[in-house]
Amino acid sequence: MITKKIIIMAGGSGGHVFPGLTIARYLIKKGWCVKWIGTRNSIESKIIPQYGIKLHYIKIKGLRNTTLKNLIFSPMYILRAYYDVKKIIKNWSPDIILGMGGYVSGPGGIAAWNCKIPFLLHEQNKIAGITNRWLSKISTKNMQAYPGVLKNAEVVGNPVRESIINISPPINRFKNRKGLLRVLVIGGSQGSSILNYILPEVLFLLKKKIIIWHQTGNYELEKTKKKYQKLQLNQFIITCFIKNIASAYEWADIIICRSGALTVSEISIVGIAAIFIPYPHKDKQQHRNAENLESIGAAKIIDQSNFNTTLIVNILNSLNRDKLLIMAEKAFSLGIRDSMLNIFNIINNVVKKT
Repeated sequence: MITKKIIIMAGGSGGHVFPGLTIARYLIKKGWCVKWIGTRNSIESKIIPQYGIKLHYIKIKGLRNTTLKNLIFSPMYILRAYYDVKKIIKNWSPDIILGMGGYVSGPGGIAAWNCKIPFLLHEQNKIAGITNRWLSKISTKNMQAYPGVLKNAEVVGNPVRESIINISPPINRFKNRKGLLRVLVIGGSQGSSILNYILPEVLFLLKKKIIIWHQTGNYELEKTKKKYQKLQLNQFIITCFIKNIASAYEWADIIICRSGALTVSEISIVGIAAIFIPYPHKDKQQHRNAENLESIGAAKIIDQSNFNTTLIVNILNSLNRDKLLIMAEKAFSLGIRDSMLNIFNIINNVVKKT
């Protein structure tokens, strides 16, 4: 049996990297050989090598909020990265290449097209990123988590880890659950300063009602911990990063978080009531990701400009486990749990046709 080979291109944020990693691990279990293309100073450089996946680095920078110098030199960066990826393709001869979005996918997608290697795209968000919008015009097949994002794209959902898919439905988790309401706080893979600042104050005012499990991100763990301690609080769990996120989801009654595409998909798959504070992107990307959950009463969306201690205290004060279970079951109804199988079938079908 000939081993199939795939290159996955993803980087820059957990929202691109973790879905790509889920696909990579699934394919490895199916006997595929996987290589990864990313950048040296982003999250993929810390995560991907832990799983024994060969990671090739290219030098490329995003153009959003960049400096004038980077804009001037961007054609040179893109050209250099294009030739680096082309060299990897020529040396390794992959059967297929998968781009998960982000600027790292750009030169690789062009190189795949030029080398006539089947090239797939996956868009995680409700609004497509610039790179995916461009590449979708030359890709072999487009996939999307939500309908209507890319032209001629199949809706497959966002792939998430098996441990998350295997979490019991809300009705089972909430059975016989008593005590303080369990509030999970996550600001994305990098954390969120505004959540780190506000939530200790919320706990101080609701210490008889809630307990908090708080992911702060790498840079604000000690600062946030000191704020909890200064307020003489003890009913909190705090960490810079929750590696076993499935255990945190299983524990939670409600989550307060950003609304990155992967987070929103995981909340739908597990079924958790949510308060979303979208990152204020100009295109309102994160706001759009959460709108379906809000529209069915599974979540509340609060713009960052309106986010404050009093508002969160009032919302949490209005909730109890009966209400949270209803919200959780509504979220659960939107979950796409066979995303990985959908993607695997598309990858296989494209490879068979070549």
